[in-house]
Amino acid sequence: MSTVNENGSWDIPEPDHAELVQMRIRLITLENIVLGLLSGASDEQIEQIRKRADMIEPRPEASRHPLTELAAGDMRKFLERAARMAKTESREDRD
Repeated sequence: MSTVNENGSWDIPEPDHAELVQMRIRLITLENIVLGLLSGASDEQIEQIRKRADMIEPRPEASRHPLTELAAGDMRKFLERAARMAKTESREDRD
């Protein structure tokens, strides 16, 4: 159970194995939902996401954050995967 300390900080227990498995399942589920939505997105929506990924970089006075930079790369990969899905769906619709 999470508790609040006197200074306002939180003591949050580490997730156990079952919770980690559930989080992974939910993450995979969300990734597939997002891919499905992106595969039907308009060119304008795709371009907005691409621009957002390009904007992810540290502020001039801030230090680099590798995980954030990896996330930007993942955004681009999602767009590529969604484009492949859209092509596959388009081919299936014609058949």
